[in-house]
Amino acid sequence: MQMTTTPLALAIALTLLSGCGGGGSDNKISGSDDSSGGDDTSGVTSKTIDASDSSRYVYLNLDTGQMIDMTAAEAAASTAWHLAFSRTNIQLNGGASGPGNVVGAVGADQADFYDASGNPNASVFLNATANSELEHLLAAMSEPSSWTGDALTSLFGSDWYVYDHSNGNVTENANNGFLLRSAEGDSYARVRTTDFDFPTRTGDGIRNFEFSLNVQAAGTVQFAGPTLTFTGSIPATGGLACFDFDTDTTVDCETSDVWDLQIGFQGRDIILRSNSGPSGDGNGGVFGPFEWSDLSTYTSATSDPDSNNISARYTADASSGIFTTSSWYAYDLQGAHQLWPNYRVYLIDTDSTDAQAPVYALQVTSYYGASGGSGQPTIRWTTADLTATTTP
Repeated sequence: MQMTTTPLALAIALTLLSGCGGGGSDNKISGSDDSSGGDDTSGVTSKTIDASDSSRYVYLNLDTGQMIDMTAAEAAASTAWHLAFSRTNIQLNGGASGPGNVVGAVGADQADFYDASGNPNASVFLNATANSELEHLLAAMSEPSSWTGDALTSLFGSDWYVYDHSNGNVTENANNGFLLRSAEGDSYARVRTTDFDFPTRTGDGIRNFEFSLNVQAAGTVQFAGPTLTFTGSIPATGGLACFDFDTDTTVDCETSDVWDLQIGFQGRDIILRSNSGPSGDGNGGVFGPFEWSDLSTYTSATSDPDSNNISARYTADASSGIFTTSSWYAYDLQGAHQLWPNYRVYLIDTDSTDAQAPVYALQVTSYYGASGGSGQPTIRWTTADLTATTTP
């Protein structure tokens, strides 16, 4: 049985939703001023954005309210945009998502939209409207105690290791495993961590690591051959190590573009990545985690033991932040395969290095355009009414 954790379930839901609903893709960059929610309050800007193309992001400047027509390569070098949109995904221009210094926080959590267990309260979602939730956008809010920038995420998450809070040691979690797609996108491996020794408080670095892999070669449908091992260590200064499972070779992360699995650390932070998304230029991806007792029974990385095709279940590495950790929507309420906003208010600091830079309060009020097409979120924002947090 595949394990589920809240962050991973959310990441998988984002992937599934990228193809959900009508509307398709017309490759337009657009954003129309919109007051269809009844928002005529002075100082509030509302905009419907065409983010229906799951293969690209579109970019918005909150100061001007204008969309900026640019390629991904241009956006990667530009501070002119603040938010990027693709289907349900919203990124900030900062951290792993861009060269800017944009950070975010939750200003109004909308806790009443969820029960004590964190499950959506369908009645609240279905009865809320843009008008009824406008007051939260306009309310005075305390300045956040902390802000969040976008960071790189992978479905490897933290399920491949165990952290001991008593001594700071990180060790292997051999009870979990993953399916990994290669950089070339045509071969696969079943992988788990079989040895890991990282005492984070001693300054020794990663003393040793070992990942065990079973490979399904390109053009085949089953795992075959011996179990491969990716082993090594990383010094206290930090760094990266990369493995190409097609050739059973440890490769240089800087000069090779065919690595499939990357392990690294800096300070006390450790990463495990596939060659995909912001992690690399390849077509890699991850599916999991699985309990190893279940995954060890798989004979293929493209079909499960019941012969269901799982080749589309792999997820590329991505960058995400406050809009992912505190999602703006619920999906499939009462069996309806649609998406409803929770009207959370997000605070967006447009430049964390400049105390005078504008800070905006922002809500997502819809995911569907005027004709009902999905991937056309409507957002509204205004200058945030923040009061400084004081210490008694």
